[in-house]
Amino acid sequence: MVEESEEAALPLETKPGAAQVDFGEAPFLHEGEEVIRHFLVLSFPYSNAFLYQVFPSQNRECFLQGLANMFEFMEGVPHTIRFDNLSPAVKKVLPEGERELTEEFERFAAHYGFSYEFCNPNSGNEKGHVESMVKYIRNNYLLPAVPYHRLADVNEQAFAWSVGDRKRVHYEKELPISELHLADKEQLLQLPGKAYECIRYEHLKADKYGFIRIDRKQYSTSPRFAGQAVTAKLSFDQVTILNEKNEILITHPRLYGSERKAMNWQPYLTLMAKRPTALKYSSFYDQLPEEWKLYFEACSLEEKKAALSLLAVLLKEQGFDLPTEALRMASDHGHPTAESIKHVYYQLVNGRGIRETLSLPRMPQKLPMVESASRGLTHYDQLFAMAGGGQS
Repeated sequence: MVEESEEAALPLETKPGAAQVDFGEAPFLHEGEEVIRHFLVLSFPYSNAFLYQVFPSQNRECFLQGLANMFEFMEGVPHTIRFDNLSPAVKKVLPEGERELTEEFERFAAHYGFSYEFCNPNSGNEKGHVESMVKYIRNNYLLPAVPYHRLADVNEQAFAWSVGDRKRVHYEKELPISELHLADKEQLLQLPGKAYECIRYEHLKADKYGFIRIDRKQYSTSPRFAGQAVTAKLSFDQVTILNEKNEILITHPRLYGSERKAMNWQPYLTLMAKRPTALKYSSFYDQLPEEWKLYFEACSLEEKKAALSLLAVLLKEQGFDLPTEALRMASDHGHPTAESIKHVYYQLVNGRGIRETLSLPRMPQKLPMVESASRGLTHYDQLFAMAGGGQS
């Protein structure tokens, strides 16, 4: 006689300080456009408390950064964390319940000192608490779609909502979640002295245009690195490209979704200055403020070369705002040269603004009257006479 159903699940004991982790997804409004974002949830089955963080992907860097953010916020680390077989952590599920882990996850776990457990394949009930929390968070805090400009602001709000939710009474224990969570806190491991740097490196070769490819996205370097080896330093939100001396060449926002190419034109402007007719056929022209478009339209070929060479220098220091202000002010006296724009720019940088000395001062129409003065040797003759001198 069969005494249990094959679909029956064993009730698991919950202990203070143990946690579960999983990803969910929800719609968000980013600058008016609806996008899907992923949120990483860390839940405590003992108290029913949770934390979560929102990211553009479920990749390794987002996964590890989310955990690191939550550990830092809690000022401690769960002693044991149960995961699904997430690809950022598990490379391969082996027989007898073994796992081949990613190097990044192994280093991360060793750094923070927590023990990890993984669910059996197709056994969601083994992390049923966090799956329930994923649904609860989405339905109560992320729907309808949350508008945002910066993910940092969303994640700050996520922590506030997570803590505020602990005012509820536990569905079974009939005590406030905040009170039960004190037992979780008592069992947390101490944070290490230094936060884990959630980055990875890729060694790549730039193509003939100076682009590298990461996760099927293109990132620019510089024309002088076309065909050369570079190193990409990847965090969840940035791609920093380094030369062989580990010096920073350029930093891009990391691309997600439908975006395919990250282009910083500044390193390419010196090359463009040699071929100024290419300007109008580049995406750089589309990025130009209207003042610069009008200026280039009025420039001769040589003036375009000089202006592009100037922008190659100025845009290395900052964005378009100050160079455009310098152009606007220099244009008050007619069509300016690149040298006059440069002159005004550095006056603005030094905090002096534009001075009237940039144009020659006007000469007065009439010279002031000057009192007549006597010249000659008469005074000397008088002096010699008083001293008894004179001709012999």
